[in-house]
Amino acid sequence: MRFGLDYAAGRPAPSAITANGYDFVVRYLSDGGPSLPGKLLTPAEADDLRAHGISIVANWETTAARMLDGYGAGVTDARAALAQVLRCGGRADRPIYFSADFDATPQQQVPIDAYLDGAASVLGRSNVGIYGGYWPVSRALDGGTATWAWQTVAWSGGRVDPRIAIYQNGEQVTIDGVECDVNQTDRMDFGQWDAETEEPDLTPEQDAALRDIQIQLRGPGLNGWPQLGTDAQGRNRTVVDGLAAALARIDELRTEISDLEATTAELKAELDRVSGKQRWPFPFSLVEGPATAFADQLAKLEQLLPDVPLPGWGTGPNGHSDSPAASGQAPAGSVSKAVSDN
Repeated sequence: MRFGLDYAAGRPAPSAITANGYDFVVRYLSDGGPSLPGKLLTPAEADDLRAHGISIVANWETTAARMLDGYGAGVTDARAALAQVLRCGGRADRPIYFSADFDATPQQQVPIDAYLDGAASVLGRSNVGIYGGYWPVSRALDGGTATWAWQTVAWSGGRVDPRIAIYQNGEQVTIDGVECDVNQTDRMDFGQWDAETEEPDLTPEQDAALRDIQIQLRGPGLNGWPQLGTDAQGRNRTVVDGLAAALARIDELRTEISDLEATTAELKAELDRVSGKQRWPFPFSLVEGPATAFADQLAKLEQLLPDVPLPGWGTGPNGHSDSPAASGQAPAGSVSKAVSDN
């Protein structure tokens, strides 16, 4: 945890600031007039603070409700604030906090956000911060109109937004004869000018492309794609989850196909076994065996018939049965017919 000060009634000596255990200050970029002679950060003061190892954070505030003037005011103030930062040896790539120093209502958030949009048109959204109570700070962070937040204990109802970079805790101390507000932070980077920042590895275009790929893989809001169905917990599947589910189903289908192939092979083998022999359908197949045996015996009997005298027919002198044509006789019980002498 680091502790710092903000002040406007005078300018305490940097040596006194460090002697009392504070190592950063939030300084104003606008003039306070005769009533607040120490409000404006000067180049000489900035140099002295840096020489004592004190980090500097920038804030712009003219009047408490200045942000209610909307977009144009945000543009004007951001330009003036950035110019003062550069005069004092600050950096253009560090945030500036703009103050909503009153108990802002939800309806007043509209012009406040418009003001922040105006500031962003000058500084870039990543360098826009807001100072205020819990509700305007949280609304600005939720809406993305501010990237950084310095929250005061005032108008906060005991609530602290976990996303803030600096917290003005309500304590006041007198340093070198100047009344100062006490601030605290647990962040490595809370907007100070001397923060070590690394060069980004990606260009904004590359970062946008990677974010798009992430959305394509994980779905809108990184919450999966409804089109891919849900997992066991009822959550929408991502592309990776959907692919895994498809592969699992393919494995199941492969197993089913293998079973079908085995069954088909068994049926083919059985068909080959019985293809050479006519099979009777059920229920005639129950008598197939006896019927076949009977047919075989009948065939043998038919082969013997030419040599067996038929009943009622005579036997000729040569020992063979006489046919009706040869004997002129008809079988017993039949009607006699005239036979030619020839």
